[in-house]
Amino acid sequence: MTFLLITLAILIVLVLYHHVGYLLLLKLFSNDEVKIESNATPATTRFGILMCAYNEQEHIREKLYNLGSMLYSTEQYAIHVYLDGCTDKTYDEAMIAQSHLAKQNVVCHLHFNKINKGKSFGVNELIKLTKPNYDVLLFTDVSALLSVDVLNKIDADFKDPQVNVITGVYILDDLATKEQQQYWQYQNKVKSMESSLGAVIGVPGAMFAIRAEYAQLLDASTINDDFILSMKALNKGGKALVNNEINIVERECDEQSHDYARRVRLGAGNWQQIKMLSELFNPKLGWVSFNYISHKVLRGIMPIILVLIYGLLISLAVFSNVFLAKVACITLAVVHGVGALKQLLSIKTKWPVIDSINYIVAAYLCAFWGIIKFERGDYSEHWQRVHQTKQSNNLVIRAVKRGIDILGSAIGLIVLSPVMLMVALVIKFSSKGPVLFKQLRVGQSDDDFVALFNVLKFRSMVVDAEVKSGAVWASKDDPRITPVGRFIRKTRLDELPQLWNVLIGDMSLIGPRPERPVFYSKLEKDIPYFCQRTYGIKPGISGLAQVMNGYDETIDDARNKIGWDYAYMLSTSSARSWCYMELTIFFKTLVVIFTGKGQ
Repeated sequence: MTFLLITLAILIVLVLYHHVGYLLLLKLFSNDEVKIESNATPATTRFGILMCAYNEQEHIREKLYNLGSMLYSTEQYAIHVYLDGCTDKTYDEAMIAQSHLAKQNVVCHLHFNKINKGKSFGVNELIKLTKPNYDVLLFTDVSALLSVDVLNKIDADFKDPQVNVITGVYILDDLATKEQQQYWQYQNKVKSMESSLGAVIGVPGAMFAIRAEYAQLLDASTINDDFILSMKALNKGGKALVNNEINIVERECDEQSHDYARRVRLGAGNWQQIKMLSELFNPKLGWVSFNYISHKVLRGIMPIILVLIYGLLISLAVFSNVFLAKVACITLAVVHGVGALKQLLSIKTKWPVIDSINYIVAAYLCAFWGIIKFERGDYSEHWQRVHQTKQSNNLVIRAVKRGIDILGSAIGLIVLSPVMLMVALVIKFSSKGPVLFKQLRVGQSDDDFVALFNVLKFRSMVVDAEVKSGAVWASKDDPRITPVGRFIRKTRLDELPQLWNVLIGDMSLIGPRPERPVFYSKLEKDIPYFCQRTYGIKPGISGLAQVMNGYDETIDDARNKIGWDYAYMLSTSSARSWCYMELTIFFKTLVVIFTGKGQ
């Protein structure tokens, strides 16, 4: 019995230290006022603003406008948005915002992946793309708005070479529950005191900035990506600060049920990060190590400590004569009973002490469940690439699309054979060389392969047009184009032989434009994720990019087209949107043919 009492006492001391004692120590050693030194030197930091988005159509445009309004030289920062398999109109909204920002000389890159691979994957892709090009990487969420002077303030803070991480004050929307607001008031207070010691432990994912050289790639199974990123930036020294003049306003707040579900995940994440960040136990890191153990390690094991305390109290109350244990059990039973009754009867009256105790205990129990789920492997494949129903929808669309391609190309070859014969004769008698020419193109790509095929076209240029120049795009007034070729390119009659490519399965009637392999390395270098425009989709004779932009002449033309290609890819996530897109492209193609608006 003595052993149980000693164990219980130690556990209670740990609880009190984590929630009270640690705060007292911070107050003792920290400065009450965080001094923000104004810096008159010019703002020279190059910022890469990174953001992952999944189905954020309600907020993405406003968020990009917010980032575009920064009081900072537009030449010194650029926005990179990773669109992670969005199935709503997030990409469309982002495209609108991107166009608006371009008029303000704000560079905004949209990186699209048709398959949802999760935030850790998206963050890693953004880091790999941007780390060599910027001094500081600023991570932010779509749901959070930032003060317009945030870059100026971060730039000033990073003038100190010892600073590796910067964040701000996290402010919840007024609609957040009182418990959530109290929790973040407490967290902001703790982080402010930790900041005065140069050792902020954990940052709000809504906004934090890391010196680019210290940004490390995440493990694929990472749960709390923001915490791992910020703490890995300190594992060899350096400071993490909160700038109290930077406000991060969170617009989306979880409902109570969603908040508890989130805490299950956070509990698993807190447990995981203890295992992932063992290097922070190094006492040479000073306050970083001390604060990490006091704040996050104890927070990670606190659910287990709480369960042990409850178990020991019940055991002592039932099997011993310890009076305080019996009183504690009765008191807790009343508190939790009142909380359960309030939930059952939907009583809205606030009882501050009881509500706070129940909220804290429930949050820790959720975290305990998160630990159990983590240890049994529920988070080993935390991010699913796509939902099974989405795969099924996509397979149905592919099957229908292939059926339309076979029927359409067969009918097209028969009905248009007189036109094709006439074009062939005119080409034959107007210039030397073959009527048709073949050119290697890149077809559909998947995880395991990339298809290559020879596209068939009516010859519109002189023979050996690229012997001297090599592989180059055709220009508007290209001298290599024959007079007949100019006409058939305008009316797109040169594309008719591709009906055979469609019939044999190399292409589709409608899809992204098939590009030449010789241009791929440069295009992929200049336009990130360019190759994914044909992921799971066959290139088409016509397509949204083709009817909206015409033929490519430069890298900029290809860059402009990429948005249209991704918009088409997004339409395949829904049968209704796909049907609408197919019909729209079909009628626009007819307009191009009969009005001669092709290049």
